[in-house]
Amino acid sequence: MKIVDWLAKTARGVIICGRAKMISMCSERNFTDKRGDLLMGNTSYTAHISNKKSAITSKSKLLGVAKHNLRKYKSDDYSKDNIIVLRGTDDLLQDVKNVYHQEFDEVIKEYNKKQKRADRKIDDYFEHVAGLEQDMAVEIIFQCGDKEFWQAHDDIKDKMYYVYSFLIGKLEELLPEFKIANAVIHFDEASPHVHVVGVPVWEGAKRGLRKKVSKRNVFTPETLSVILQDKLREEAGKCFRYHTHEDLSEKSLGRNHDLSVTEYKVAKETEHLEQIQEQVHNADIELLASQIAYKELERRQTKELNEKTDAIVKKNAAMEQEYTDKKEKLECEISYLESKRNIEKSLSDMDKRESQRISNELEGKRLELQSVNKEIEYTTDKAKEAVVLLDRIKAFVSSFRLFAPTIEEYANQVEADKTIDAGNSFRGILYEIGKLLEAFKELIKEGLCWFPRLMRWNTSKGEVAPVFGDTRDGYSYTSLGYMNVETKEMYSKEEVQHEIKACTRTGTVEQMDANVEAMARDLQEILRISAEQRRLWEAYEGR
Repeated sequence: MKIVDWLAKTARGVIICGRAKMISMCSERNFTDKRGDLLMGNTSYTAHISNKKSAITSKSKLLGVAKHNLRKYKSDDYSKDNIIVLRGTDDLLQDVKNVYHQEFDEVIKEYNKKQKRADRKIDDYFEHVAGLEQDMAVEIIFQCGDKEFWQAHDDIKDKMYYVYSFLIGKLEELLPEFKIANAVIHFDEASPHVHVVGVPVWEGAKRGLRKKVSKRNVFTPETLSVILQDKLREEAGKCFRYHTHEDLSEKSLGRNHDLSVTEYKVAKETEHLEQIQEQVHNADIELLASQIAYKELERRQTKELNEKTDAIVKKNAAMEQEYTDKKEKLECEISYLESKRNIEKSLSDMDKRESQRISNELEGKRLELQSVNKEIEYTTDKAKEAVVLLDRIKAFVSSFRLFAPTIEEYANQVEADKTIDAGNSFRGILYEIGKLLEAFKELIKEGLCWFPRLMRWNTSKGEVAPVFGDTRDGYSYTSLGYMNVETKEMYSKEEVQHEIKACTRTGTVEQMDANVEAMARDLQEILRISAEQRRLWEAYEGR
């Protein structure tokens, strides 16, 4: 019988939609033997707290914990039917967010009211902490009994439901600063254990928020030793003995301070989870991280392109005004000379030499006007060429937007001075970045900038883009150096690489559509003005 089926039938527990509500069968008077002392045997007790590689320092890692704890993936090794949710729901991410809102919404309001600068205000504390590369949540894994113990006592595994339920209640009582968001018992592995995920809430900060998330201040050495390893071990031992008639072992000296339990299968579980994430290419996690990075790049690119667009608009406006003023001046002079010539022709005593001089001057002005008209035609042709080029750039940019995460990966590789692995030459498979490099070879021939130039960096040598050498028939690319995008001057990696960092990155693709459209509108206005000038010229010629 499955554990959850047994619990559903027993009068001592109730299962509702995969979640557990229990009436504890444990009490203090039932926890002692005939002598009144808690006995200590050889059965292990472990308490593992997330740390280093297992630390929950981002939303992606929190989602990874959710996938494992709540079995949100298909696996032959684990069964979703034999897990029980003691706290929270089957949405771990939302459970943690709810704790953040409950604990910090009022604190954030108080903090924001005191801020005079808008950039220092915090809109969402959960998103704020997620971007700080600190522990945004903490996971504790409790286990009573190792694999060998439960192989010999498989018939009493179901009793651990009561033990772990009691233990979680004691954890909340002894460590109230640790706000539990979700707790899940795993019965589908060799040893039944419970995953507890919560938020460490610390009050007492002298600067910033009066209440904040702080693993260091909540899980102190005293907390780890006295509460998790001493008091909770004792409480777990009482309830464990009551339900199993077995005793937990005493605390071992010199091995419990960091809470990294060797006998527990945390390392294997983490490795299995990473394998699963790798099989799906971390698609959802990578997308989340890319979106965060993309917003910052979008802001920088928008500023850059807006500045360039404003410069083009001002230059075009000045050129337009210059041509218009020159044309109006010439038209006025021509009108004056023609009127003068007509008057003088009507006079019988008009000096022929003066008449010839005026005619020559008039012809000179006509030739000058023709020259201006040719300049207008040249400007119009160039504007039309620019419009065609802009259409090509629009299509080019649109195709790029699909590869934004890949381009971000490319930029990270360049900043780390790593060889870009475009694929597997043995299997003949191109990864996403390899497909992108292959697709843009033809565009390079046409003189359009390809995506390595979209990622540029500001350095002491000016704005530079990487230059790659193609190795292994296009399956990997090695950085040869950097080129100034304006002067085309080449620099070695030794001269520039130390300045290639994320904070100096300038080129992106996100906002190019809007800015390209703005440039297109400006060019269309130039074409309209040029057409009007051409119409005036043709009217003059016909007159």
